[in-house]
Amino acid sequence: MISTVSFKSNIIRTVLLTCLTLTFTQYVLAEDNPSKLSGIVVSADGKTISEIQVELSYVEIDEIKGGTIDLSSGHTAETDQNGKFSFTEIDPGLVQLRVHNKNEAHDGVFLWTSSRVSVVQIGKLKFYPHFSGFRHLGKVTFSIKPGKEIRNLIVVLEKRLIIHGRIEFKDGSPLGKAQLDLEFNWLRLAKTGNFVSKNSRTLSTNQDGRFYHWVSRPGVCTITLKHNGLSAYSEPFFLDRDMLTDNIVLTLDGNANDMTTPLPEKPKEEEQYRPSYIPDYPAMWIMNPSNKHLYKWIHCNGREDALKKAAEEDAYLVTITTEAEQIWLESAFGKAPYWIGLTDEKREGKWEWENGEPVTYTNWKPKEFDPMQDNGGPGILRAFGVKGEDQKRQEDEEDYVYLTGQWTYWDKEIGKWSKAHHTKVSYIAIIEKDSLTNKAEIK
Repeated sequence: MISTVSFKSNIIRTVLLTCLTLTFTQYVLAEDNPSKLSGIVVSADGKTISEIQVELSYVEIDEIKGGTIDLSSGHTAETDQNGKFSFTEIDPGLVQLRVHNKNEAHDGVFLWTSSRVSVVQIGKLKFYPHFSGFRHLGKVTFSIKPGKEIRNLIVVLEKRLIIHGRIEFKDGSPLGKAQLDLEFNWLRLAKTGNFVSKNSRTLSTNQDGRFYHWVSRPGVCTITLKHNGLSAYSEPFFLDRDMLTDNIVLTLDGNANDMTTPLPEKPKEEEQYRPSYIPDYPAMWIMNPSNKHLYKWIHCNGREDALKKAAEEDAYLVTITTEAEQIWLESAFGKAPYWIGLTDEKREGKWEWENGEPVTYTNWKPKEFDPMQDNGGPGILRAFGVKGEDQKRQEDEEDYVYLTGQWTYWDKEIGKWSKAHHTKVSYIAIIEKDSLTNKAEIK
């Protein structure tokens, strides 16, 4: 006869096994059943918006820099005449919903859509967008469960601020059908405080001299124009969502017959790439009071060009022999990445200064010589400094050194030494001269 305790135990085990089986079955079915999403795009006043692209992208959280990283292209749909869109076969996980730019014509002038995402609503939940880049008009991030169907999602687009302006000659005739570079000077008003900015935009005018330009935030603005020898300046005006800007007029200080012929463009073969971090002011020799040496930054088209220009000035690529000299260079030449004279081009792994001075001090960027970073050999051997094939091949290609600069907002460390994969990592070098010579002048 089966005891009561044994009978109860069998019942409990059976119930638990049944529950686990049902749970696993539901999970498998959900995994095999992809998710769906459908919704509508409307304006702030409730009108549907047709023929605008909506994208659903798969993403993951960037644990290092923050934000998200795109994993794949995802899905793209276009709203129909009723503003509706839908996605099927969605893999579960973290996704981003984006709305892409749409071209619009204003009085014959083509520009990006005048709307952007204001809010995305799913039932009672509201998602507010974050912005990056110019490819889309805001994005929201959320997670979709396996087998889930989201219906009636509402994407609300709000009108952006648009400057409506007109450009005319001194006699009142329009500057029509022209492509112009306008400079916008802003005192922008933001929730976290006010800030000043300046940006230039190339815009086109229609036959009546009208131009259009959208902006992201309200504020006080002035516009400056220089065109073929003539110039114009607008009075300061305030722009917000409740004010129209149809009366912005830029009046040139001359007429059509006063314009001059633009200077011919420099031939492309004479042009040299100039990154934004290179200063506009001319370089000058600076004396380091501790060693009486002279230093100067130069604009170069890669490291080989830097060596050539240094020789022309009876100088050499900078050597750094003490920590004090390193600190002085950082304070004197700022955050840009600069070539220095260290190389192992003659003998792999034996680093030497171009001018022959001994290497008495180094300031390598962390992990530059970390054997554990190489995946080309067994870990136990790497721990004892044995190099794998990947590391050997990489080091063979890295013969030159530059001082690191502040490449991004997150990169706060400057002045460390980093090996270069090619000779055009940087377009600035620091050159050094022991003392004044007959050929040299401080200028």
